[in-house]
Amino acid sequence: MKKIFYTILLLVAFSSCQHYLDLKGNNSRAVPVQLDDLQALLNDAVRMNQERTPTMVENWSDDYFMLPGNFAALDDKGRRIYLWDILIYNHPNDWSNGYQPIYNANYCLEGLQKIGRNSENGETYDKVKGAALFYRSYYFQQLLWAFSPAYDAETASSELGIVLKEDTDFNTPSVRSSVQDGYYKVITDAEAALPLLPAVAAVSTQPSQAAVHGLLARAYLSMRLYEKAGYHASEALKLKSDLMDYNKTSDGVFLTRTQTFDRYNREVIFHSDMNSSQAAFYNGGRGGRVDSNLVLTYQDTDLRKQAFLRATQGYYQFKGSYSNSRFFSGIASDELYLIKAECLAREEKVVDAMQVLNHLLSYRFNRNSVFVPLTADSKAAALQIILLERRKTLLFRGLRLTDIKRLNKEGYQIIVTRKVDGQLYQLLPNDKRALVPIPTDLVSFIQ
Repeated sequence: MKKIFYTILLLVAFSSCQHYLDLKGNNSRAVPVQLDDLQALLNDAVRMNQERTPTMVENWSDDYFMLPGNFAALDDKGRRIYLWDILIYNHPNDWSNGYQPIYNANYCLEGLQKIGRNSENGETYDKVKGAALFYRSYYFQQLLWAFSPAYDAETASSELGIVLKEDTDFNTPSVRSSVQDGYYKVITDAEAALPLLPAVAAVSTQPSQAAVHGLLARAYLSMRLYEKAGYHASEALKLKSDLMDYNKTSDGVFLTRTQTFDRYNREVIFHSDMNSSQAAFYNGGRGGRVDSNLVLTYQDTDLRKQAFLRATQGYYQFKGSYSNSRFFSGIASDELYLIKAECLAREEKVVDAMQVLNHLLSYRFNRNSVFVPLTADSKAAALQIILLERRKTLLFRGLRLTDIKRLNKEGYQIIVTRKVDGQLYQLLPNDKRALVPIPTDLVSFIQ
């Protein structure tokens, strides 16, 4: 364990004084590794799961607004974030937070090459390799959602995505790949991880086959390849389909509590949460209010309203994170039901789509009242219902901005609007400002 402690110490020290993918250091120092060391590194939830996914995707979205006094209380950086106008921001940030687990995954993959697979270590070797590939794929996708345009088959090969860092050598030039290559890498890493992992993980901070299928469902949904997205959502649900009944405290739902849900609840397939250092939408609990028009869409018997929202001075704040006091961004079964329903609707299997959606909603409504299943008589009507329920269910999970970007590619014309001091600011469909800019202190080091 001294070896793994030394390894982690090096990584933490490096992260605290330099930024991943910036100043080029000397990576020639060799650190001996064993499989147990590599497994321990990947099992370190602080480095691999906690506050690692981008927050700016929520700052950019339309699920919240700032009251005038709260906006005025923000510093200049926070105000610029709210108005999609951030020009200068440095470490720490979403980019560096996302690349640390990628670095650790690459470190483990390099360590495996030095160790080699044999008949005695094969099972552990495969599990470590599968986990490392999953983590790299997972965070590549998270970074693509934040820093890249929406996937478009006609332009993906020419539009710039992220740096697909596949080694730990800081002397290797950092070159942005195309969006197409980025998604291809997400998919190929995930597919390579799939047969190496257990069907379901012992703890939700660790990867599994269910999590891989969930990741692939997200990737293909982002690419608007709906048949493949639906397939992987269904495969994930075959392995883990648990839903909490929002009526039951025995299921870990506490509607009157400040934080409704326990962390690592039964719906979570893979746990991650957002970087909180730039959460302007939250602002320490003083700032963001949930969009008032969205609040009106919840019925009185819909327990999601009580589970997710807390009344505050005539408005509502969010309290329903699956990560308790942090903002959950991981893969959960409720999201997969919604992906499956949407993809069925897009295949014009309207009855099946609504059946899947209503199965999920039946766990969300007050059992003391009669739940009336939602119905649709066309693909368009089903999609309208499902996409609204997706938004209402997956509040503040880091998904809304990527939904806006992909849906606007299909002509939905979603405009995000802010009103400050009587002036309207708008993020128009396919606006380049929907891409989070690369941190200022890294721009000169990335080609």
